[in-house]
Amino acid sequence: MIDSKAKTLTPKNLIFALSTIHALFTFGALLFTIIVFMIADKVVLEFAKDKSIFVYIVPIVSMISYFGSNFFFNKQLANIVQSKSLKDKLGPYLKACVVRFTFLEGAAILSTIAYSLNNHIFYLVISLFLILYIFKLRPTKKKVMSDLKLTLADQQFFQKEHWQTK
Repeated sequence: MIDSKAKTLTPKNLIFALSTIHALFTFGALLFTIIVFMIADKVVLEFAKDKSIFVYIVPIVSMISYFGSNFFFNKQLANIVQSKSLKDKLGPYLKACVVRFTFLEGAAILSTIAYSLNNHIFYLVISLFLILYIFKLRPTKKKVMSDLKLTLADQQFFQKEHWQTK
């Protein structure tokens, strides 16, 4: 018989998982952008030569992903904060963060692909700004506690190194 005990999500595990996922998203998009930039033959600076549909699609998708990810995250956060126990808040918070990172990384990769097709610096700049924003969203204990609006007892519990179930 296989022991299928699910590992409980603790504050320590949450911070580790969020940090790992965030690093993978950030450095994956950054590495992809650097590789595409290094492979590119030339860099185009003039808009007159670029008659691609990407001139319209990339900024629109980038803005939608920026505002949409923030809207989705805040909406999910409002639902999470209503939960009474800390244990019930951690899983949904992790999912909300992953979805937020995914929206932004998808737009950054689209912008990098548009750069690889057209070699226009405009797309590369958008991609780099999105990657910088993903980097800015780096999860910390303080940010997680602030986002979840923890009570004083939950904050003290969250600060403990090991989380014990009742």
